[in-house]
Amino acid sequence: MKWNTFSDKSERLFRQILGKERGSSHEDARLEYLVRKLSDKRYLRKKIEAQERFDYLKAYHKNIAPAKAMRRGPYLKIAAAILLLIGSGIFLYTRQQDNNEEYYNEIFLSNIHPGKQQALLITHDGQRIELNRNTRQTIKQNGTRMQIDTAGLQYHTNDTTAPSSFRDTLVIPRGGEFTLTLQDGTKVWLNSDSRLTYPTNFNGTTREVSISGEAYFSVARSDIPFIVKTDKGDITVLGTEFNVNNYPGNRETVTTLVNGKIAYLSPDGEKFVLTPNQQITINQDGQKEIKNVDTRYATSWKNGMFLFQEMRLEDIMNQLERWYDVQVCYTEEKAKDLHFSGDLSRFKNIGTFIEMFEKSSDIKIEIQGRKLIVGIQ
Repeated sequence: MKWNTFSDKSERLFRQILGKERGSSHEDARLEYLVRKLSDKRYLRKKIEAQERFDYLKAYHKNIAPAKAMRRGPYLKIAAAILLLIGSGIFLYTRQQDNNEEYYNEIFLSNIHPGKQQALLITHDGQRIELNRNTRQTIKQNGTRMQIDTAGLQYHTNDTTAPSSFRDTLVIPRGGEFTLTLQDGTKVWLNSDSRLTYPTNFNGTTREVSISGEAYFSVARSDIPFIVKTDKGDITVLGTEFNVNNYPGNRETVTTLVNGKIAYLSPDGEKFVLTPNQQITINQDGQKEIKNVDTRYATSWKNGMFLFQEMRLEDIMNQLERWYDVQVCYTEEKAKDLHFSGDLSRFKNIGTFIEMFEKSSDIKIEIQGRKLIVGIQ
């Protein structure tokens, strides 16, 4: 009997929020209060923003025991159920008309979440080890010790004669990122949908790694050259910091130097030397361009941010596809060439990006599952 009463009140509350039913004069005052609160877009936005900041794991451990002992009335249960549904992916759309003007209130939180710390380590002997921020493991192989913890994946060796021919591969899936410290102390931040292949030990005349995707390198200083190989050329350094964006299928490969000095050798044999704050771009036709840039825009992802400066929508969406693990489709090709500037946390709900695009342009974005449909109003 209590379940039926709860179900009836829940359904009536939903109908009133959606504007499909009016509260009667004899309606329960507490129910009417909930309708007013949940129909107020400012109240809901505040709740949604609070939810994005909420540490669920901490709250669970702190409150789960006392929560079990508390008794909650049916109205609090109704409100909690609705807010939970909003947070779990309901798209609530209401249209109101007043004085011949239309007002659109859209509340959107999807099941599409930002990326997180995750990777797949493929060792030279074929082992496949899934890594995440909670992985705690130490692996010893051929004189090399691999330590996996909150600092990422770190390689150590006490044997300088250990073979350098053994090469491991770290694969970052869409919706992931990870940090790697190589045996020589070089630190590498890997962005989503990337792959780095590297020796487990450096004891030869060069230190060579191969990258597909995007990575930020802080190279340990040494007399032995450090070489980053890409399909559009090789980057040689002794000790420096730079970003490489080399995703397959991208219109161009971009290398940005933060400090130090690098030599870029293109596949056709041309050699270019970059100094700090310079960027070299090589497009699919092999054309090259070197320019001075604000390096923050190329490296912001490493610091948990998206920074865009007059960037094409298609290039922005390519980044969102990899980070949120979604698919983007366009109903009109001209939408791809619209340009946007802005800065947002990489850990915001994807609805924040959609709101930014829609409020600053004629773009309209519809979400279907894990697919974003981009059109122009």
